[in-house]
Amino acid sequence: MNRKNYRYTIVLLLLLASSFIVKGQQGNAYPAVEKLALFTDRDLYIAGGKVRFSAFCITNDSLRELSRVLYAEIVSPEGKRMAGSKFPLINKAANGCLNIPKDNITGTFYLRVYTKYMRNLGPASFSYVPIRIVNPFRKDVLAGSDTTIFAKHPKADASGGSGTIVISTDKNEYHPRELVNVSIDAGSISSGEVQRLCIAVVPDLSSPENMLPLPAISPLISKLAYYPENRGLSITGKLVDSASGKVISAARVNLSIIGKGRDFMAIQTDDSGRFFFALPAYTGFRDLFLGTAHTTDSHPKILVDNDFSTLPIKLPSPVFKLTPTERALAYHMAVNERVRELFNTDSLPCTNSVAVPDRAFYGKPSDILTFDQYVQLPSLEEYLNELPSMVKVRNRKGKKYFKVLGDQAEMSIYDPLVLVDWVAVDDPEKILAASPKDIARIEVVNKPYIKGDINYGGIVSIISKEGDFAGIDLPKSGIFVNYGFLNKPCKCAIDKSISPATPDARNTLYWNPKLTLNSAKKARFSFSTPDTPGHYAIVLQGIDLNGKTFVSKAVFVVK
Repeated sequence: MNRKNYRYTIVLLLLLASSFIVKGQQGNAYPAVEKLALFTDRDLYIAGGKVRFSAFCITNDSLRELSRVLYAEIVSPEGKRMAGSKFPLINKAANGCLNIPKDNITGTFYLRVYTKYMRNLGPASFSYVPIRIVNPFRKDVLAGSDTTIFAKHPKADASGGSGTIVISTDKNEYHPRELVNVSIDAGSISSGEVQRLCIAVVPDLSSPENMLPLPAISPLISKLAYYPENRGLSITGKLVDSASGKVISAARVNLSIIGKGRDFMAIQTDDSGRFFFALPAYTGFRDLFLGTAHTTDSHPKILVDNDFSTLPIKLPSPVFKLTPTERALAYHMAVNERVRELFNTDSLPCTNSVAVPDRAFYGKPSDILTFDQYVQLPSLEEYLNELPSMVKVRNRKGKKYFKVLGDQAEMSIYDPLVLVDWVAVDDPEKILAASPKDIARIEVVNKPYIKGDINYGGIVSIISKEGDFAGIDLPKSGIFVNYGFLNKPCKCAIDKSISPATPDARNTLYWNPKLTLNSAKKARFSFSTPDTPGHYAIVLQGIDLNGKTFVSKAVFVVK
C-alpha cells in the first residue's frame, strides 16, 4: 500500500469511527449519505433575478458532519444545468442565492442541492424544489409533457406536533413604505419539536408551498466513488496512459493555483490512478494548472472529475400555465426586476468575503535573487553560479539539476521543488534555456519542505516579469482549469431602508434563511412595504425533529 492509500484509509477509518455506519452490498462500511431539506423564498421568478434558498441537513444530529460544501443548481426536468454554484455548509446548514440566466426560457424548472458524497447514490438522492421562471422577452416556453400537480408542504399544525405556529402582524392593511411589525409565536409547540426555520415575505401568489416528493432511497452505498468533503472543496480525477488507456498509480500530480492566493499542492495517485486535492476556501473563479512529474515510460493524461453532477434524471415536467391573476403578478414582477436592475435597490450583502492572502504558500523566503540589481549576464545558469545565491546548478550523470544549499541532512536527500510562476516544472534544461531578461526574481527556501505527502529539499520559485512563465514550456501532460471555488458573497439579505427618492421594486420583501426563536419560542422582525400594491404573504417554512417539512402562512395587503 503506497502512502497515498494509507493516508486515505486512515482518514476514512477515523470518519467511520465517529459516524453511523451502514454496510455496502460488497461488504464495505461507509457512513450514511446525508439527506437535505430545501426551501426557497418564492416559487415564481423572473429571468435575470435571484433564487434565494436555505438548505438544512436533516440527518440525525448525533452524526458527524460529513460534508462542508453544498452544491446548488437550477436544472431543467431532464437535469440540464442552467446555473450552479458551491456554498459552505456550516453546522449542517447553508444558504445563498443563484442568479437565473437572463436568457432562460419560460417554464417549470428545479432548484436542487446535494453534496459530493450524495453523488454516490445518484441524482435521485438529491433534494429538489420546483420553481416557475418567466422570461417576458422570449416567446418560447419549456415544453411540458404532463399535468403534474406538486404536493403541498403540510401546514405547521399538521406536522405531527402538538401545537401551531402563529404569525401575526400589527395591522392587516398597509400603505406603501409603511413599517410592518411581525411576531412569531411557537409557544404551543413542544420543546425542541422545531428543528430549523426560515421565513420569507413575498407576493402571495408567488409564495413557496410546493414540494417534490421523491421515492425513498436507501442510504446504503455499495461503491464509493466520491469521498465526503469534510474539510472543504476538493478536486478529484484520474491519471491514465493516453496510449494504453491504463491507469497510472503511484505517480505524482501537481496542482497550482494561479493569481492572488497562489498555492501549490502535490499528491500521488492511488492504486486505481485516482488523485484527491483539498482546496482552500477561496471564492469566485481561479485558474488551476494540473500537471504530472516528468516520465519517459508513459504518456500521462489527466482526467478531472466534473465538479457538478452530470447524470441525467427524469423529473415531472408540467405544462406551464398561469392564471390571469398570476399573469398580472408576473407582469408587475418583471417591471420590478427591470427597475431593480436600473437602481440596484434590492439587497445588501449577506456574508463577508473570504480573505485571500497575497503571498506565496511558503511564506517569507530564505533568500531572494533580484535580477535587476546586477549587471546583465547571458544565461540563468551564470546568475545562479556566479552570484551569491542559495541555489546552484549542478551536473549529475550528464544532466543538470538545481541544488539548494542548506545545513540539514534532508537537503541532500530530496530534490527541491522548482516553480515557475507557481507551476511545478521538473525539467531543468527548459528552465535554464529561458532568457534572464524575462525573469524578475528567484525566491529560495533553503530548508526541507513538506507539501501534502511529498518531501522536498527546499524550494526554488522563479517569478517572471510578465507572469507568462518566462516563455518556458509547461509540462505537456498539464491542463488549465478555470475552476469555480465557493460562491462569492451574494446579495440575499433584504434591505429595509431604501431611500424615499429611490423606487422600491422588491419582489422579495424580507428573507431570513435561518430564523431563530428565543427562549420563549418567539421571534420578532420588521420590514417596510414596497411601492407595488397587492396581497403579500409571510411564509414560515421549517423542519420538525422527524425530518418532516411544514409551512405556516399569513397574508396582508398593501394598498
